[in-house]
Amino acid sequence: MSTEWQDFAARAFKVYEQTLKSQLEPLQDGKLIAVEPASGTYVLAESLTELDAAVKATFGQKPVHVFRVGGGAAIKIGARYAGVS
Repeated sequence: MSTEWQDFAARAFKVYEQTLKSQLEPLQDGKLIAVEPASGTYVLAESLTELDAAVKATFGQKPVHVFRVGGGAAIKIGARYAGVS
């Protein structure tokens, strides 16, 4: 990940920590969030498909940082399900 992208992600997470976290975590924990750090604007969604549509409608081609409310990666690769190895 480039330093420029790391700085962008850090700014987005700072917006989340300083202004959004206390509002969102009690009720939206685990939802996907996309934050545009310059404006502080964000969108929430239950799935990546919903988030993709919301990001395109709200931000167009602007870059956003995506993660989960309450922490964690937006996607999990190689997840194990109960009863499946």
